[in-house]
Amino acid sequence: MVDQKNIQGDIWPRLPKKAERFVFFRITKVQEFKSSLPTIANFLTTSHSALKSRSDIYKWKAEGTLKDLIRLVSINLAFSATGLAKLGAERFNDEVFNGGQFKDMTAPSQGETAEDHQGLDPQDDWVPEFKPSGGGIDGVLVVAGDSLESIDGMIRDTVDWVFNVGNDKQSIEKVYTKTGTVYKNHLEHFGWVDGISQPMVKGLDDVSVKANAPGMSPIDPGIIIVGNERDGNKHPEWAKDGSFMVFRIYEQLVPEFYHWCAMNCPTGAKETKEAQKAGKPVEWSGQSMTEMGMFSSRLVGRWPEGAPMELHPKEDPNSGLSLDEDEEKNRIAVKKSLGQDGLDRLKTIKQKNNTDAFNYNPADQTRCPYASHMRKTGPRDDHPNYTKHLMMRRGIPYGPWCGDEERSNGVTEQERGLLFVSYQSSIDDGFRTQQKRWANAPDGPTDMAKHSGGNSQGIDPIIGQVHPKHIRENTDGRIHAKYRDSAPQLHFPETVYGEVGPQVYDKKIDLARLCIPHGGEYFFSPSISALKNYLPSV
Repeated sequence: MVDQKNIQGDIWPRLPKKAERFVFFRITKVQEFKSSLPTIANFLTTSHSALKSRSDIYKWKAEGTLKDLIRLVSINLAFSATGLAKLGAERFNDEVFNGGQFKDMTAPSQGETAEDHQGLDPQDDWVPEFKPSGGGIDGVLVVAGDSLESIDGMIRDTVDWVFNVGNDKQSIEKVYTKTGTVYKNHLEHFGWVDGISQPMVKGLDDVSVKANAPGMSPIDPGIIIVGNERDGNKHPEWAKDGSFMVFRIYEQLVPEFYHWCAMNCPTGAKETKEAQKAGKPVEWSGQSMTEMGMFSSRLVGRWPEGAPMELHPKEDPNSGLSLDEDEEKNRIAVKKSLGQDGLDRLKTIKQKNNTDAFNYNPADQTRCPYASHMRKTGPRDDHPNYTKHLMMRRGIPYGPWCGDEERSNGVTEQERGLLFVSYQSSIDDGFRTQQKRWANAPDGPTDMAKHSGGNSQGIDPIIGQVHPKHIRENTDGRIHAKYRDSAPQLHFPETVYGEVGPQVYDKKIDLARLCIPHGGEYFFSPSISALKNYLPSV
């Protein structure tokens, strides 16, 4: 049985949050830091306490008694391989983790070897703090809460106090901070509800609702949590009940995303070209927005509010009636304005948006294209033993929301994107497989050429990466959405509006570069017992 009081809460069920700060640090005084670990462990939010908080929130929402934002702040802690080495912990037999994300995910610069840089990220796009030349990062404090003010208060009154920040006994140096904010209805910057289709974990979630039902199969806890059932890795004994955390920054080019979608739609392309010729911002018509909505939803694999294309290929079941999180706090007021029929309709739509009760037919892409982001990174029945590669995703948007004027001009003016976080018992099986072997590979996760006229599906249209030789240099200091030459192509069945698309379509779509990685690191989130007993004593 999984010990919920020994597991950090962001791994499962996740930390309740409206905002989040990631405080990356270096350990400056090892013995002082180690002596502080039992104290900070007492302040960490466990799975048990996070679950209680979430259960209380859901209960109050259902009762209609949640009228104000709950004041709640949570802390979790994780270490990189270099941080664990400083502490003297027994080394993991895991060269991906030990080598770090910079080695694993960046491409070689001139004169460097493929052995030292095993990925596709241009090194120049990484923030300096995540490069070894920046001094390295030993750990990260994840602080989540109801507001940035509450979070800063927790950092000041707890983190800084425990690690003596600001006096001669200070044991850490803060080297980098990144902040995310939850937007209305949990939208990410491209406009889709984020965090849907999380795996259900045996021994933690109530998996009885999944019995004999279609959809992602419940997974054994060892897929996510080290040392538990179906963790086939030979990790050190002290690592039990911990999990590997991947942190990664993806900048999202939102105006360029909208313009690229428009140029791949009949009316949208016409109106965009006319605006460009006149030197004016584009104002898309209702017809354009309908076309772009269908095209972009097929790219993602879900409609913006969540309904899967596999179940709803012709139109979004959300017909203008939605319930946002602010309204849900007071269901009595909603019932008064909409009536019981409206409230029941809202409930039905919400179930459709959040459903996970479907599988893909590997021989068919008429409903959801093989190349869609959802299907590339969550292949279900398209890929044998896909559950081995599942992970818990805990990302949060960063940066300002993109306004209408910036979007219409088609050029990003302010940086924004996703602070991607995932947890898994093996980085290679989880994040690394999904990003490198599936999203970045034209024929991943399974080559569907035999079902689509001999054409492999192409890289993931949202997060797929290509070699830097295809990427335009940022000579003017700005990230460009277009590739330098020979842009990667997507084999994408024709979008037929109001109908189910064809199985085979020979046209190739040139992709735009819409998500730019700015670096990150691989961490390990230890158990509470390891923080209290093992790490202080080694």
